[in-house]
Amino acid sequence: MTAVSSILIAMAFAAQTGQSDPSNQYDRAGSAGRGDDIQLVCYGEAEKIVMENRSGMEWDNDRHKYVQKSTLETGKSNFDTAVNVSIHGGAAQIRLPKQLIPPIHADSSDGWWDVMDLVVGHDEIRGRFQLNALNRPTVVINRRSGVITVDGMIKFSGRCDADDGHRRF
Repeated sequence: MTAVSSILIAMAFAAQTGQSDPSNQYDRAGSAGRGDDIQLVCYGEAEKIVMENRSGMEWDNDRHKYVQKSTLETGKSNFDTAVNVSIHGGAAQIRLPKQLIPPIHADSSDGWWDVMDLVVGHDEIRGRFQLNALNRPTVVINRRSGVITVDGMIKFSGRCDADDGHRRF
């Protein structure tokens, strides 16, 4: 067997296993082939839908007197908070503050949710996670500006810093 035919056979085998080009910067999971290990803490503003039970008195024209009235009103609540993002190779997790976790939610690992459909690109990291059957927010992190957006029934936008585990003071 000649050297050329050996190289062609090796290239064909590598193409079948999904490793066609070693210089390719992305693997099949869509993440950078470098095996990135990134820990982020992201500070910003969150928004969630809240329901409030309001009660009071209301004039009843039929009875000609005040009667007790109770209503359930929905609205939005904004507050400052932080989220954490952990990326290791082709896997990622996101940790939300308790205020953003809905009462009915899927299981998490100590408050960390797995990020699905993860893409770790040169300029952007994106994916989605499942809080419950109806709430699958997407997360997008711009690697140049550090801006993060979480968009679903909950919303968060902020700026991320590398969390190297060292104290600031």
